[in-house]
Amino acid sequence: MSVPFDPRLAGRPARYSPALGDDTQVRFPGLVKLRLGHAAFGSMLLPELMFVERSGWHFYQPSFFGPPILGFNIGSDIHIARFSVDVGNPRATDLTRLLVEIRSDGLVRRYEDGAQLYRCVVEGPKRLTRFASGRCWPRADDDFDLRIFHITNPKAFAAIVGSRKLRSSRWNLQGTRELANVAYVYLTSLPAIEAEEDLRRIAMSSDGIIGFQTTSRRTREETVKLKVYRESTTGRTARLQVKISSSLLAPPHMLIHRPMGDQAYYEVIGPEIYRVGVQPETALTYVSGVATVEERMQKRFDYVVVGDAASVEGLAAPYDEEETKQVVHVEKLDAGLDLFDFWLQNQNSDQVSARQPEPRIFSSR
Repeated sequence: MSVPFDPRLAGRPARYSPALGDDTQVRFPGLVKLRLGHAAFGSMLLPELMFVERSGWHFYQPSFFGPPILGFNIGSDIHIARFSVDVGNPRATDLTRLLVEIRSDGLVRRYEDGAQLYRCVVEGPKRLTRFASGRCWPRADDDFDLRIFHITNPKAFAAIVGSRKLRSSRWNLQGTRELANVAYVYLTSLPAIEAEEDLRRIAMSSDGIIGFQTTSRRTREETVKLKVYRESTTGRTARLQVKISSSLLAPPHMLIHRPMGDQAYYEVIGPEIYRVGVQPETALTYVSGVATVEERMQKRFDYVVVGDAASVEGLAAPYDEEETKQVVHVEKLDAGLDLFDFWLQNQNSDQVSARQPEPRIFSSR
């Protein structure tokens, strides 16, 4: 990985995306799953997954994305949004930057948790599939099934196969505290845990510590060492392939970076981590490699944490999950509106103060 030297950094970045290369860009049709969110600093589009058919269907997991550029009434009641997304395959350190465009007449599906699926045009490198996170398949309900993995120890592997159940865990993303009002089934796009860096990508490490650095206008960035679940590569040697609908996946938390003060971009926390939120003590049914759960047993929240990457407290917030002030509120859009209609009807209005979402609550035991 060739990363330009920056004397402000405390260490080399784990991921890097170069600027767009005009000579290598090709346009592809695809679909993007995204949400409309509101924070104290403004509203935003949150791209969650992209789907493109090139030598079969593949899904692309954003690691970073930029703010949208919106265009209203470019045709007869037609609105558009353009934004950049940085993607890379699992373990990628050198990402590629894509430009994504959606139109208001391209809405394909509304999800129960507020997400929407739009047809889109993706502008990116000719060999796009080498940046894919994995394979996927269209469903009859206009969603997609993703092929991801559950990596565990041999004893737990045998128990899952025997019971046909993927059990949930009360551990928060940091893996240091138990949650009281939700449990998660943890999955990953990594096909195996082979090295220390693989552990860090799923919020674990052999010494129980992961290091982070701030993004700000300081002459030297600050660092923080965050405690995480202690694990070794020898403790995660058994792999289950899991086929699961994207509708079951919880949206990831984020960081907001403002390296120039008034300009911002967003980072997806743990892009190799996928979670299904369920009621405590609930397990997913796992039959013939397919994972499912009843709607009534799912557990969803109306916000995601967005930590401010300029502070060490902000860096820790998405992993801890207790922080409820640094959040993005997800607009449910369950009244027949699409995100463009909502934006037009509620522009320049307060979309935050009146919201009181149920927080993730830690167990007292």
